[in-house]
This record gives sequence, structure tokens and C-alpha cells, in this order.
Amino acid sequence: MKRIPNLLIVFSDQHRWCDLGCAGNDEVISPNLDAFAQDGLQFNSAYSNCPLCVPARGTLLTGLHALKHKAIANDLPVDTSLESFGTRLKSVGYQTGYIGKWHLGGVPRDQAIEAPRRLGFDTWKVRQCSHDYLHPVYHDEANKLHECEGYEPIVQTDLALEFLNAQTAQSPWNLVLSWGPPHDPYDAVPEKYRKQFDPAKLTLRGNVPETLGPIAGAGEMGEAELREWLAGYYAHILALDEQFGRIVAELKENGQWDNTLVIYTSDHGDLLGSHNMILKQMPHEESSHIPLIMGGGLADLARGRCDGLISLVDLLPTVLSFLNVEYGMVDGTNHSHLLRDPSANGADAVYLYSLLPCHYAVKRGDASWRAIRTQDYTFAYNTDSGEDWLLFDNKNDPLQNHNLIGKQGEVNVSALRNQLFDFIEQFDGCVSWQELIQKEGFLDAWNHSQRHFKRPELNV
Repeated sequence: MKRIPNLLIVFSDQHRWCDLGCAGNDEVISPNLDAFAQDGLQFNSAYSNCPLCVPARGTLLTGLHALKHKAIANDLPVDTSLESFGTRLKSVGYQTGYIGKWHLGGVPRDQAIEAPRRLGFDTWKVRQCSHDYLHPVYHDEANKLHECEGYEPIVQTDLALEFLNAQTAQSPWNLVLSWGPPHDPYDAVPEKYRKQFDPAKLTLRGNVPETLGPIAGAGEMGEAELREWLAGYYAHILALDEQFGRIVAELKENGQWDNTLVIYTSDHGDLLGSHNMILKQMPHEESSHIPLIMGGGLADLARGRCDGLISLVDLLPTVLSFLNVEYGMVDGTNHSHLLRDPSANGADAVYLYSLLPCHYAVKRGDASWRAIRTQDYTFAYNTDSGEDWLLFDNKNDPLQNHNLIGKQGEVNVSALRNQLFDFIEQFDGCVSWQELIQKEGFLDAWNHSQRHFKRPELNV
């Protein structure tokens, strides 16, 4: 009798697609993830629909775009009545668990999340949100606070290994392990990892300006400081890679590897100086393009590389279909055929957006925007001003150094705009962020979050 497969989803925070050895960056030290990709299925064109922590996490777990799951910006709570990986798999007999960063409960960030707000995950070792990686804490199933020593991803991986070893062959399981790094702060990493990288010898991406101008949220930032950030970011990745190797080794040792689908991905990327910007919440590749690797011992999972377009909103329907688990209404598309035939076509385009610029994006002066990423182009529309904003020819300009708006030549902008507006009409509407807050009933939640962070409220 064929056993029901287990599902392990490991996702980090703010890890852009290009920063792994298997993605072509030989300055990153990632032997375990590289080996996982070599033996598994690596997606070269995976995207975060809303490249920001909270909306991306809600989308990954529910298969819904941000307006549907309600966590449309950082520190706005997810709709906990929705179906998720946890609720769906629990309903068909899976043991479910979530370990690590949550960030879907609204404010305050140090709150405990009660059982009805956990989206179906029973085993629970969670910090709502903290980036103090050298002083890890978490709440357990009874909301008891545990204060730990060491580096947070190591503590979380220890907890994940305890979960894996507590499982029996009688019940399948689903564990989501959510690491906080490589999200900044880039100096909150043990020295044994940090000393592996000499900032002066690291290569900045080719779209980082030779002379950095004032960066919103960071002020005047020189190349030396940016290199220190990059070294710390790579150190976090090395540390996570080591933890990932521990998980793979344990699954193989305890006999669960052959019956487990293992997924590594991230919620969004990090600009790290590209286009004279830091952090995320932009349609550029460094912000929205993410790693996605699937592996494990399941015989029907293909191996190799897949160029087909896919995005976080597609993950739930794709994975559950591959596991032969039914699911309800979602916004994502079932691309499970790619898991069996990597040469097949993925999406024609993926939908990218920022419904509501928050925190540092407000400092940066961002508008709300909607965009599509096709195999060839990125086209973005400013929904506050009602104007075309960005157009990149990604094949001929992979670093996106040249915005073609107004000088696009033979590029059919009208076709791209029509394709984008089909997504807009289906999922959220083309309105300014202020109008969206009022129209969709987010005013109280938004102002509550703004008051918490001592930021300006929206007055109507």
C-alpha cells in the first residue's frame, strides 16, 4: 500500500533568487542547498506576488492574493477563517506544525497567537515577529514564552528536528519551518559564519550605482557599508544552509526522506543597493524573484531545472494537487504538471503588486503599483498617478538598467498593459492605496497599526 507523502516547507525571509551557488553565485557558500537543487527540481523563474513579508506569507500559506487574505501590508492580520496548508492537510489526517516567524497576527509583534488564529497548525513554536536573531524566543502551543540562547535559526531547526522525530509512519505530516534571516540586521549572525566573507572581495551586482546616492531608510550609504551588509547577508545564508543540511540528513537517517516532498523558498528578495535602493516592496528582480527548489525522495517528482513562470500564489494548488489533496477556491494556478515535466510551460505572466506602501516604502516615497512579469518583460503601472511606470526587457537587459517607458521601440506596451489590467480587474482594482484602504474596509486596522509604530494615520 502506497504511503501518503509528507510535506516539509522551509522558507527564509528576504533571500533573493540569485544568491545561491546553484543559481550561479560562486561567492555564496551554500553546499547543502546546492546539493538539494542538484538532486531535485530547481525553478529558475519563481516570483513573490507582493514582495513584502506579511502579504507574501499570507499568499504562500493560503493560495490567495493579498486582498483576499486581508494581510495587505506589514503588520495587518491575516483572515484566520481561510483555508491554508495547515487547515487543508489537517482535515485529511496530516499532523501539522509551524515553527519560526509568523508575522500574520497584526500588532504588537511580540504577542502570542492563540490556537484559533494559527491557520490549522497544531504543533506551534512561533515568534510572531522579531529580528533579534541572537536572542531567540518563541511561544509554544500553550502560549508559554521560551527564552533561548544561541542563533535563532539553530534553535528553530532543533525544534524542527524534534517534530520530525516525533512522527510515526501511521500519519503523514506537514511542517512549515520559517527562518527569519537572511533578512537584516546583517550583523546579527555568529562570527564563525561572518568571518567566511571578506567584504572587500565581494562583487556588487551590476545595477548597484558606482556612487550611491541617499538611500531612503538608510541615509547616506557608502560602498564600504553596503559591502558589510552583503557580507552579513551571505553569512546568514551560509548559516541557513548548514541548518538545511541538518534537516536533510535527519530525514534520510530516520527513513522519512523517500516519502517526503521538501520545498525551499523565500517570501521575497532584497535589493541590497541595486537601483540605489535597499530592502524590497518593488517589482525589480532583486525584490520579487525568489528561490524555489523542490526535492525529497518521491519517485514522481521530476529532477532538473524548470524555466516555467510560477509564483507564491500558485504554491498551494500546485503542491496539494501533486499530493492528490483536494482544495477549495484559490487565486493561484495549479502548475503541478511542472513537477512532473520541467520542460512544460508555466504561466504566461505572473501578477506582482504593492497594494499599500508601508514603513520604509513611505520614506522612500513609493506609490502603490501593479505589475506583470512575463518571460521577456516586466511592466509596472503606478496606480496612484494612473501612469505607466516601468518597462524592462529582461532578456536583453537582465539587470534592468534601462527603463523603456517612452522609448520602448517595437515593444507592444498596449498588450502588456491589457494583460496587466486583466489581473487588476480580477484581483484588486486600479485605485490609489488611500482609496483602497477606505473602499475595502482597512481603515481601522491600518490606523491601529500606524499608531502602534507612531506613524501618521490616514484621515478621511
